This record gives sequence, structure tokens and C-alpha cells, in this order.
Amino acid sequence: MSDETNDAFLTFVLGDVAYAVDVCSVREVLTYETVTRVPRTAPYLKGVLNIRGTVIPVIDLRILFNIPQTAKEEASSIIVSEVHLPDEAEMVFGFIADAVENVNHLKTVSSAVDGTQALDMIHNDFIKRVGSVGDRFVLILDMEKIIKYMEDELAANVPGVH
Repeated sequence: MSDETNDAFLTFVLGDVAYAVDVCSVREVLTYETVTRVPRTAPYLKGVLNIRGTVIPVIDLRILFNIPQTAKEEASSIIVSEVHLPDEAEMVFGFIADAVENVNHLKTVSSAVDGTQALDMIHNDFIKRVGSVGDRFVLILDMEKIIKYMEDELAANVPGVH
């Protein structure tokens, strides 16, 4: 059984797949700006961006998710988001989207008949739920888990980061 959620999601595209994040976590959407690359960081950490005096990291989810880059970077957008991590202050960051679509109330999968079991078989911790807009599936991201994964990977692979 599918149910329309009361929560609003910002939908965006990476490659040919639609994704969504909770609109409450989105601060703003920017046209693509050149980011400053930081040495000795993971490839998916594109660099940092100065937004009105605040320096934020910018993540390229295409690289993290192994999605080939199809759009020109200059045609992309940067979605500025914030995540509240347990026992930590909020984390503000940007991530690159090939195209930003709309704010939608998604119909989400809520039973094994609709595909929850299939998602469990895929075992992708970055996906919170599967939703749909019309007959198109939308993968709803768990940004908290993505940030936690990156923190753990950085701590394990970059000297001086704990």
C-alpha cells in the first residue's frame, strides 16, 4: 500500500535517476559556482564554497554513488542543506545536483508488496525510502547516514582527521 506523505521533499536528478531530500533540511538552491578544491580529501568532496561569509563543504553525490557525470558542471545546481547529527551541532553542506526539480509530497512505499523488501535486498544505507511522483520512482536520501559515512571514511583514510 502506498501513502502520500505529509512531508515535503525537494526532488532533483543525478544522471537519469530522481532523488529527494526532506525540504526542511534545504536552506537554499544555488546556481553552480566554482568550488575551491581542498588537497588530500576524498574524490566526492568537491571542495569548499564561501556563502555570505560561511565556508561550507560541497559534496558530489555522483562520485559517491558511482554515477557517470552526464551534465556539464556549469549547468548544475548546488543544494545547500543542513543535517542535525546526534550529539553534534548541525552540519551545513552543499551537494551538486544535475537538475533541481520541484518540492513534492511523494507517495512512499510502505509495505513489502510495494517494494520495501526489494530495497532491503539492495541494502543501500543511503536510501531512506522509495517514493513516487506519477509513475516515476524517487529515491529519498538519508542525508544523516551519508554525512556519517563520509565522516567515518575521512577519519579512517585522511591523517589528522578523527
